[in-house]
Amino acid sequence: MSASQAALRWRGVLGLVVWAWCIAALAAQPRTPPLTGLQLHPAPERSAIFPAWRSDGPLPPAWTVALEPGFVIDGATLHVAPAQPGGAWRVQVQFETSLSLTAGGPHLDLTEWKHCVSDWVAADPVDDLTFVLPAPSPDMQGCFPDYTPAELDAAVRAHLRDDPDAAVRWLDGHRGPPDAAEVSPIVDISAIRVRVAQRQAGRWVQVAEVTFQTPLGC
Repeated sequence: MSASQAALRWRGVLGLVVWAWCIAALAAQPRTPPLTGLQLHPAPERSAIFPAWRSDGPLPPAWTVALEPGFVIDGATLHVAPAQPGGAWRVQVQFETSLSLTAGGPHLDLTEWKHCVSDWVAADPVDDLTFVLPAPSPDMQGCFPDYTPAELDAAVRAHLRDDPDAAVRWLDGHRGPPDAAEVSPIVDISAIRVRVAQRQAGRWVQVAEVTFQTPLGC
C-alpha cells in the first residue's frame, strides 16, 4: 500500500470516528420534555372550595400526585402546556378502585391489595389544549374483584404487619352479621390516571401519565 493510499484510509477511519462521536454527543444531550406543565381546574361548582392544581415545571413521563381530601376530579378541566406550539393532543382517563374498611370515622385503606381498573376513557376537548375530564360510571366506581374472608384477613394483617394488635381489632370489628358489624367494607376510586398523548408522525405517542391518588373514606 502506498503512502497516499494509507493516508486516505486513515482519513476515512478518522472521519468515521468523528461522525460516531458527534452522534453519541447528540444522543447524550438532554431532550426537552414535550410538556412544560399541566393545570387542573376543578369544576365551576367546586372552584370556590378547592384551588387549581398545577405541575411544577416540565413533567416526567410518569408522576404521582396525592390529592387533598375531598378534591374531586370529575368534570375538572385539564390544560396542556406544550413546549412547542402546534400539534394535536389527546387526554385519556383511567379509574382504579380499592377497598377500605371503615369504622364510622376511622378507616383502613387497602390500596395495595386488589383493584378494579377501568378501560381508558377519552376526555372531551374544549379546544386544542383544554380537556374536560370524565366522571366514572357507577359500574366503574363500585367495581371490585371477588374475595374470600381469608383473603381479606391476610390483606389486613399484611397492611398492619407492624401493629398486629390493630389488625386483630379491625378484623374482630368486621366479623359478624353485616348489619351488626362495627367495621364495614366500602369500595371507591383510589387512583385516577391521566394520560397525555401527542400526535407524532401519524400516530399517538404518550408523553406523560399522572396518577392522582384519591383519599378513601373521606
